[in-house]
Order: sequence, then C-alpha cells, then structure tokens
Amino acid sequence: MDNWVNASAANKQLFATLTNNEDLQAKLNQLHEIEGTKETARKRVMESLFAGTIVTPIGRSTTRSLWKTMAAAVAITAVAGTGTWLLLKNNKTQPVAVVQPAGNNAAGITPGAYKAQLVLDDGSTIVLDSAGSGKLAQQGNMQVMNRDGQLQYQPDATTEKRSLYNTLKTARGQMYPVKLSDGSAVWLNSSSSIRFPVAFNEQERRVEITGEAYFEVAHNDKKPFRVSVNGVDVQVVGTVFNINSYNDEEAMRTTLLQGSVKLTKGRQQVMIKPGEQAAVHDNTIKVNTGVNVNKEIAWKNGLFYFKNENLKAIMRQISRWYDVDVVYEGKISNDEISGKIYRTANLSEVLKLLNVLDVQYKIEGKKLIIKG
Repeated sequence: MDNWVNASAANKQLFATLTNNEDLQAKLNQLHEIEGTKETARKRVMESLFAGTIVTPIGRSTTRSLWKTMAAAVAITAVAGTGTWLLLKNNKTQPVAVVQPAGNNAAGITPGAYKAQLVLDDGSTIVLDSAGSGKLAQQGNMQVMNRDGQLQYQPDATTEKRSLYNTLKTARGQMYPVKLSDGSAVWLNSSSSIRFPVAFNEQERRVEITGEAYFEVAHNDKKPFRVSVNGVDVQVVGTVFNINSYNDEEAMRTTLLQGSVKLTKGRQQVMIKPGEQAAVHDNTIKVNTGVNVNKEIAWKNGLFYFKNENLKAIMRQISRWYDVDVVYEGKISNDEISGKIYRTANLSEVLKLLNVLDVQYKIEGKKLIIKG
C-alpha cells in the first residue's frame, strides 16, 4: 500500500479521498439511495468518486482490484460510523448536505447498545449485554445461554417439563436478540418486551410482545406460531415479519417480508402477503400494499431510515434509541424529511437534521428541547 501511495501524486490524492470518513459516509449514504442493478450502482459510485482522477496502477492493478480497494475503505468507514446525513426535503430535488456542528451537550450522548434484562420464571433478573457468554440459568429442561450477544434456549437431558415463562425486556437505548427453543429468532427494539415459554407445548407456539420486534419464525406446519400484542392475534406458520406496537404511534403495524400472516382483532380477520402491511387503529385493520419493507426493518439492520416523515415522527425514534425526553416549545414544522444515518452515530450527528428545518434546540441532561 505504501509503495502504491508513493508512486504518484494522483495516488496520494486518491488515498486521501478514500480515507476521508466524512466524504465516504456521504458516498455510502448515496449508495443506499441508488436504484437499479448492482452494476449500475457500482458504475455510478465509481464515476462519482473517481471523477477527474487519474490513477497510476502499480503491478497488476485493474478496475476490479481498485473497486475492491474502495469497497474495503467504505466498509471500514461504515463500521466507524461518522454519521453524516444524506437528507432530502420533499420540495427539493437535490440532497441537502448538512455539515453544521450540533450543540456540544449532544456530543456526549452516545447511541444505544446491545443490552437487556431477562426475567426468569421465579421473578429473578439477569442483566444481559453482548460481552457476556456462557450458561446463565437452568429453566426446566432448558439451558439459558448467552452466546455471541444472543440469548438462546437449548434442551438438555433433564426430564422436567413444567410450563415456565421468561420475559426479555429492553429499556430505552437498548436492543437484544433471542433464539427461542423452537429455533425461531426474535430481535427486540428499544423499550420493548417479549414473554415466552422456555419450551413450547404440543399445540401451538405463543408469545406476547410490547413495543417493536422482528421475527424469523422456524417453519412448523403442525404447530402454528402466534404473537399476542395489544389485543391482536398474529398467526404464522413459518415467516419473516416486523411488528411495531409502540403506544405513542398512530397505529400498530405488522409488516410481512416472507410467508403469510393472519391478523385477528375481535371479529375481524385479514391475511397479508409479502410487501404488505396491516395497520391496526382502534378496532379497524387496514392493509397497505407496496410497503418499503427495508424502511420498516432498518432499525434491526443498524439504520435510521426516514421517508417523508415529519419531525415528531422522527423524534419518537430518536428518543427511544438515545434515551432522551423530547420536549417541544412553540410551533413545530410539519415539513417532511427523508434520510438515513447509522444508529451508531452520536446524538450530535443525528441532530444535524434539525438544521434543515431551521429548528433550534438545546439539551439539558437527558432532556432534548426543540424550539419552533
């Protein structure tokens, strides 16, 4: 690498470009927005990044190897997460580059992390984090394990078959995954919970949730999987879906990625297909088609993803992940914003979006005050 960098001034300039975190984060965010085939996306990013740059190859350099070099640098930047926004206002056709520094008080507020609390059947509590590993407890014929930042339930030789229940809970600024005894995987977002039997019975697999959870259900035709949430019964056999049931949202939303789901609310029943979303408001279930499923599960993939959303809708997510109370003073803009940023960014980076709306704010402890 050193030999290549020192081979020419152009190479030095290119290396400086590839190691500029702020510039690369912006390019990476643009890549998320590019539509079309992977080849089209690759071409557009290459043209954008290397426009007007002459690269002096050393040895057996090719466009393909150069693309790998750039991809590696982008990957490193993605992990580092500088947190630059790519923002779009609805009445604009060009991205708004937001580079103004946020208030110093926000700089010290870090993002959430993989943490949770496990409540065992006897009421005792175990604090979980991604660093812990090994056996946590014995529940009936199940060993409760924490492996690679995931809670897992594994059967052992014990013959005890009592009906025991555990509850996994996350506070604001926390998320955690769990693999249930049937092999189904669940990811809990912040301020959420799931109550489940440590071993499912022979008739069905039923869990209860609050907040938001992403499910990858193990297929079993003979034993349906059911989720109870806010008086709604969500039934599946084997599928991938997301449920958002926060009390401060306008509706409970179930978004289907794979398989099929049946929702029951009182006497109403609806079936949804992949790409559809069932929104439950009061006693009505509405099915929305052509849903952007990537937006709905962005939290699970480490992103904030906003699409034509107003400030208050955005701040609800910010509040949960950064464990801050949002207070509004004066008239707040209803302008809609679209944008993405990694959830690993500090709050100071996220709050740069407020500059787009000319909104003033200040932070007092864990209170974020937004002034119209």
